[in-house]
Amino acid sequence: MADLAAARGPGRYCEYDSQLIRVRPVGEPDTPLDGRRARRERGRAIVIDAAFELAQEGKIPLNTEMIAERSGVSAASIFRYFDGLDDLQYQAYQRFRERYAPLVRSAPDGSRCERIDAFVTARLDLFEQAGAIMAIGRLRALDHRAMLEASTEIKDALAAQVRGTFAADTAGASPARSADLVAIIDAIASPDAWDVLRRSHARSRRQIDRAWRRSIAVLIDDWEREDT
Repeated sequence: MADLAAARGPGRYCEYDSQLIRVRPVGEPDTPLDGRRARRERGRAIVIDAAFELAQEGKIPLNTEMIAERSGVSAASIFRYFDGLDDLQYQAYQRFRERYAPLVRSAPDGSRCERIDAFVTARLDLFEQAGAIMAIGRLRALDHRAMLEASTEIKDALAAQVRGTFAADTAGASPARSADLVAIIDAIASPDAWDVLRRSHARSRRQIDRAWRRSIAVLIDDWEREDT
């Protein structure tokens, strides 16, 4: 310990595993290493935002040249910041999860009509704003373990949103019956259904909104009648 104490410079230290770790006082200027780390984190954030914006605009598949042009960061720097394009896409997908978490929350209060309205509106907002990057996540999940895990978490969150929003409608039903209703509603208003309606059938948001509201309302009514 004496040798360690003799070797240290000025300042307060904490001992950890026989090593002295210096605690930088509040207000002490950053070291050159701190500055480089901060610049690297800023650079990473700029690149992630650029990739996220491009994906939102539907400019997929992403490539390094597109991201470099949008971010103003050289391709060489991008590869210093990330472990390849897969890593960058994963980080952009994580940004999506943080930004759009409020749109995947349940809306358990209000009448059935009010809950259906809130649910459909949230789903449409989510898919309209982030449908493209969700599509990237589903595509990359086929060969990228981290993206598979992230995509699975999103699917689980969407299913939980349905369960929470329509808990009052499934109260008293058996777990199997409740699971059936949740699964069908989740499928009706799913990312895949949105893609098919928008891309294959050129439906507008208003048309999809009307179809989903009616479909879910009729489904729940019929589901309840089967139990009587």
